[in-house]
Amino acid sequence: MIWVIAGTLDGRTLAVDIQERTGEEVLVTVVSQYGAELAAHDGITVHTGRLDQEAMQQLIKEHNVRLLIDASHPYAAIVTATAQDAAKAVGIPFVRFERKEVPLPDYDKLHIVVDETEAANLAGKLAKENNNHVYLTTGSKTMHIFAKSKALRDCEVWTRILPTAEVLQMMEDLNVSPKRIVAVQGPFSYDMNRIMFHDTKASVVVMKNSGLVGGADTKLQAAIDLGIHVIVIDRPRVKIESHVVSSNDEFFKLWEDTNGLR
Repeated sequence: MIWVIAGTLDGRTLAVDIQERTGEEVLVTVVSQYGAELAAHDGITVHTGRLDQEAMQQLIKEHNVRLLIDASHPYAAIVTATAQDAAKAVGIPFVRFERKEVPLPDYDKLHIVVDETEAANLAGKLAKENNNHVYLTTGSKTMHIFAKSKALRDCEVWTRILPTAEVLQMMEDLNVSPKRIVAVQGPFSYDMNRIMFHDTKASVVVMKNSGLVGGADTKLQAAIDLGIHVIVIDRPRVKIESHVVSSNDEFFKLWEDTNGLR
């Protein structure tokens, strides 16, 4: 069986492609029940829940996994590092599937930071120099950093999140006002991003460089065209000791060259 950690749309697409083109059994792992619904497909076994290294190794043994493909989100560094260690521990091949970054333009209001804490501090500083309005497109997983940031305490912060009960409950627990929650699933078009940024009077947009599939290009262009500050959280870097691919075509070329990575 081939295991695909599918925390992204392109990961789920790859899993289906592998099953249909190779005929091999495929195991897909996701974190949430919503993710499981999205991943459901004939010939694919779906496992739901978070996994540490021990649980990963147990899953490999239970399903007789012979190849592990990590297609988790580009910013899920812990998942990638753990999966690579698990594959190494049990002696099976590991492939990292990671979408390419969007090239960043030369824009005088573009700011690159290393993590969410630095992003929150800079967003607060820039917003207070303008109109105090910040728009977050960074999701819910690190929302606690922004919600508890002293730098953003006096700012009006809009947050775009998935509209699931679990995420909305988390936002309520963080005392985030419902009037500044945009609960809708992306990715979003250029026009929709521009409307959202414009209507909230955002002077600062915070984003990740999550690639074309993640809609990074449309967020970036919309913000630039509105002349507002853009804070980009840089991707975490995980040293990959084996193969890295960024498209289905690259994966199947590797598959052919290595005889199915056997």
